[in-house]
Amino acid sequence: MSPRSLWNKPADNPIASLHSASDIANAEFQLEQQAGAKYIFMHHIVGSVLSYTLSSWLSDLAAIQSYGIDAVALNIGSDSWQPQQLFNAYAAAQAVGSIKLFISFDYSSFPCSVDSTVDLVNQFANHPNQFKINGAPFISSFLGECLGNSGWASIKSQTNGYLMPFIEGLEGKFDQWPSLDSWLCWSCAWPEGNYEKNTSDDDYYYSQLGSRFSTTVSPAFYTHYSWKNLYYRGDDWLLNNRWEQLFNMRDRLTFIEMATWNDWGESHYMGPIHTADQPTGTTWVNGFPHTAWMDMSVYYMNAFKSGVYAPVTSDVIYFWARPHPAAATASSDGVGKPAGWDWATDNMWAAVFSTAPATVTLRCGSSSTTTTIGAGITKLSAPLSAGQMTVTMERAGQTIIDYTPADYTYTLNPATYNYNAWVGSARVVGTTPTLQWRDRLGDDGVR
Repeated sequence: MSPRSLWNKPADNPIASLHSASDIANAEFQLEQQAGAKYIFMHHIVGSVLSYTLSSWLSDLAAIQSYGIDAVALNIGSDSWQPQQLFNAYAAAQAVGSIKLFISFDYSSFPCSVDSTVDLVNQFANHPNQFKINGAPFISSFLGECLGNSGWASIKSQTNGYLMPFIEGLEGKFDQWPSLDSWLCWSCAWPEGNYEKNTSDDDYYYSQLGSRFSTTVSPAFYTHYSWKNLYYRGDDWLLNNRWEQLFNMRDRLTFIEMATWNDWGESHYMGPIHTADQPTGTTWVNGFPHTAWMDMSVYYMNAFKSGVYAPVTSDVIYFWARPHPAAATASSDGVGKPAGWDWATDNMWAAVFSTAPATVTLRCGSSSTTTTIGAGITKLSAPLSAGQMTVTMERAGQTIIDYTPADYTYTLNPATYNYNAWVGSARVVGTTPTLQWRDRLGDDGVR
């Protein structure tokens, strides 16, 4: 059975007939014409979608497309049910419209096999929503040194693919891997010590790879399992600062990848929360929405693609905080404090998008900080103290934002450790504050 017949069967893909052959040709032609542009990808964990239906994928991909993301990296592991979810994802993408997809093989789980990799790539290589560069289906991975350069070269020859894996341990040896078209620096998204994120790692890899270098952006990293319990420093407006770094590096970059839409286990999810699909033992996600980080990223994404920071056209306060002091002792946590806990600072963080000068107040419990700001984006912080958070914006004697989220409380005495962030936003349309997607969903953004 040919790859095209697999995804074109009505029984397997009930919406495959929505696009004509001319649509398919046009989609491939457009991607070829866009070679040399800037591309932004979203990493989506297929291993976290066991409960997904076609409708679930339609919802995710429509949202991701609405943010202006070019393609979704579908991280696939070894579970027997995951290939069917790939079919669902590609079918949904075709119904949604222009959003493209490609497979990212997670070789920490997926078999380290050239044949298995080639087979899966070729099943979708001719799908109209397959992301391609100059006609070559895009292929990525997490890890993959086990294949060796010869294995990757074989994958490339059998798929006509464009290869952008993340493979550890290639420092100083990239010239021994000529099969790779690009290399993704997965860990470049986060600081790996007690310091603000900088670009020293990007610069290091770029010096070896040149135009083959690709990199990542992410808002946070925290995981709290007995077998993996660590926190990377996510303070200092990590997401904003990282986007600014990418803007300053844009002449070096063709591809950047956002980590992630739905990695609940490592706390860097930017899509709505799905309780049923979280890994067993995940206790720090429900009630901690992150979709405002995705909303905020759109401004920076547009700047990265265009090369210009646009004027701010809406008044919005994006803000986030952890739920307890970094040094707190949890009363009933069997896992213990994560490595890196002492890298966290006890502040609430805000990025204020303002159309004109205004006065902004950040408040948490008895702590309050008021700042006069100009038009544009202003990054603010304030100490955390026991109680609720409130953000306000005043202009010309009128309060135009005044928001206290009901579902966040900073406590000094937690029962369990949680170094994840609660993330929210409040904006103004006319004189009526409107809240971010999480609040419109209700139930803390949980589905």
